[in-house]
Amino acid sequence: MGAFLEVAVLFITALVLAIFLQAFFIKPYMIPSPSMEPTLREGDRVMVDRITYHFRKPRRGEIIVFRFNPNDPGNHTQGANSLSRSLDLLAEVLNVTHQEAVPFIKRVVGVEGDIVELRGGALYINGSPYPADYEFISDGSDWGPAVVPEGTVMVMGDNRPNSNDSRRWGFVPLDAILGRAIFIWWPPGRWSGL
Repeated sequence: MGAFLEVAVLFITALVLAIFLQAFFIKPYMIPSPSMEPTLREGDRVMVDRITYHFRKPRRGEIIVFRFNPNDPGNHTQGANSLSRSLDLLAEVLNVTHQEAVPFIKRVVGVEGDIVELRGGALYINGSPYPADYEFISDGSDWGPAVVPEGTVMVMGDNRPNSNDSRRWGFVPLDAILGRAIFIWWPPGRWSGL
C-alpha cells in the first residue's frame, strides 16, 4: 500500500506541476497551417513563453500565439487583478475557459502607435522600409496605411499570400495574446530558436 501511495503522490505532483508550468511559464503549440512559412511549417511544434508579456509588451518581429477571434472580448484574459487573471490562465489550461478560441500564430509587424503600410508587398513602418531579419513570402500587395491603436499589435503571417491576419480582421489586443514562440521543438530535424 505504501508503494501505491508513493506512486499516486508522485503522479499527482507531476500533473499539478505540468498544469502550473503550462499556465504560467511555457506551453507547447502545434502549427496548424502554412501561413508562417518558411519560418514555421504546418505540423511544426513550438514552445511558447508565457512569462515575458507579463513584464513587457510585444516587440516588432516577435512571433506570438493569441486567441482567435482576438476582437471578441470573450477571448481576452479575464480579470481586473493579477490573481483573477492567473486563475483565468489556469482555467484555460484545464480547458474550462476559452474553449472556443482557436490559437493563432503570427509575427508582430506593428506595435501601438506605429503607422503600418504595405507598398508592393514591402512593409513600411512609420514611413520607412522595415528591414526584416526573417524570411517571408511577399504577395506584392498594397495595404494601409493604418495606425496601430493603443493596447494592440498588428500581426501578419510570413507567408503573406496565404495568411489570415490583421489585414483582414484587424489588430490583436494585448489581452488576447497567450505568449511568445521561442523555439521549434518538433520535429527534431527542425530544432531552432525563433
